[in-house]
Amino acid sequence: MKNSLLLIAVFMSCFVLSCNNRGKNKALKKEIEGVQLNPSLELVWETDSLLTTCESVLYDKSSQVIYVSNINNGPWEKDGNGFISTINTKGEITNLKWIEGVSAPKGLGISNGKLFVNDIDDVVEIDIASRKITNTYTVENNPQLNDITVDTNGYVYASGSNSNTIYQIKDEVLNVFAADSLKRLNGLLHTEEGIYYLDSGTQQFGIYNTTTNKFQKLTDGIGHGDGIVKLENGDFITSSWKGEIYHINSKDWTKTLLLDTKEQEINAADIDFIHETQMLLVPTFFHNTVRAYKLNY
Repeated sequence: MKNSLLLIAVFMSCFVLSCNNRGKNKALKKEIEGVQLNPSLELVWETDSLLTTCESVLYDKSSQVIYVSNINNGPWEKDGNGFISTINTKGEITNLKWIEGVSAPKGLGISNGKLFVNDIDDVVEIDIASRKITNTYTVENNPQLNDITVDTNGYVYASGSNSNTIYQIKDEVLNVFAADSLKRLNGLLHTEEGIYYLDSGTQQFGIYNTTTNKFQKLTDGIGHGDGIVKLENGDFITSSWKGEIYHINSKDWTKTLLLDTKEQEINAADIDFIHETQMLLVPTFFHNTVRAYKLNY
């Protein structure tokens, strides 16, 4: 009888303790859910410094190849010595000069097996399988083409930093898609909501509404905006060319500085993000490397 009473007492104690723990866990979960977790960046790897004036990176999920555009001299000079490199997800350069024959390649985008590259006043189309330039789309009046984004239909959009214009390539024809009185349009990211953009002249992050055909500022003070990536939770990470990385909260458009390498004179140009590993890829321009940072919450 005593043993039975003892077992009952132990059982009841365990039951009460379990209930209390569940209550504490629920309370802790609610507490965590109600708090904005602070993201941070942790340097994981850096390539060899052979990537000369590297401006843009693009991760191709299908092949797990990272493409890197290398200006290799003046950013707006028609010198023909620019090139595209490939690296792997460990930071190893697999082909330093995968493509040559461009001048100052910048933004990159992939559509229907083609790699599109902004090259001053040309959008260059490269067939990935054959590694050959298959088409060139020329824009007049010195647009200073910069970033590229691609929509779900495979249409390509390019920003003109000097013309403050978004150009669209659709059905192998390039046309003006949108223009506004911005000061230095650069970063582009096409989404279901519209085209998010960075304007380094006004240091603003905003969205171009493709329904109303209007540019709308969402936040500012983000430096010389260069690249944009969107996280799975809807937030954004943007880069500032002089060496800053910002996290932007999509709920209230507040920003947090994640990285600042200005004092080391390490730039942060046109970024990309590998969602599967939570890895942010940062081309360092004059520092001549690509860095990979793990995003932690």
